[in-house]
Amino acid sequence: MFFFNFIRNLNKNRKNLRKENKEILKKKSIMELIKNNNVSTNCSTFYDTNNILSKLCEKYGTDKGYVKFEKETPYGWRPHSYSIYYHSLFSHCRKDVKLIFECGIGSNNLDVESNMTASGKPGASLRVWREYFYNAQVIGADIDKRILFQEDRINTYEVNQLNPASIKNMWSNIKYDNFDIIIDDGLHTLEAGLTFFQNSFEKLKEGGIYIIEDVDLSYLNDLKDELIEYNPEIVILNDNYSNKSSFRHENLNDNNLIVVRKL
Repeated sequence: MFFFNFIRNLNKNRKNLRKENKEILKKKSIMELIKNNNVSTNCSTFYDTNNILSKLCEKYGTDKGYVKFEKETPYGWRPHSYSIYYHSLFSHCRKDVKLIFECGIGSNNLDVESNMTASGKPGASLRVWREYFYNAQVIGADIDKRILFQEDRINTYEVNQLNPASIKNMWSNIKYDNFDIIIDDGLHTLEAGLTFFQNSFEKLKEGGIYIIEDVDLSYLNDLKDELIEYNPEIVILNDNYSNKSSFRHENLNDNNLIVVRKL
């Protein structure tokens, strides 16, 4: 019986290894396709987690970044490393950013798609932006109206980012225009990312930056192609803070951004 179980487990492990290797090869082929394309591509690895933005992410409980990567998180999964990239992008203009918008404010209701688990902290990233961009008005939106709230320099609105009419209605209720930064941290699907972009990019001021977060490799290239006329920049980040020597395949699923600058 022992020998039988040993062989069965060995075959199971071999099967899992073949599946894992197949997935790695798939990711590598997508990476090569992206790199060989004519679109502006930025494949980067960042390691300086000890910055003010990462500290704020840890303070408020958003998954955009953490100082201590191994630290337990309120939502239960490993954080992204966006805060490191964002700090390098925005640290020089923190006082100048006046308007920032984010779609997806982190529902903790389990009946909502793409929720942050019951332990999540709705509005965490909005509070991060309020403190980081200390002169900015922060606007957020989410499909879950139960988590909407108003605080000093923060206003939130209901939106279904798959519905163009809902997006337009949301913008009609927002008194602000010409945003410095718009971030899509909503449903994380091709359709959702494209629909929200098509109905929101016009709200960005000239020189502003539009960011789509958590773009999975399964549709990254398709979304890039849909936005090609806007010269999208692909940013692929290594989320393994402790490993400075390699671009690890297991970290390439959705720790990716598409960044569009309005010229």
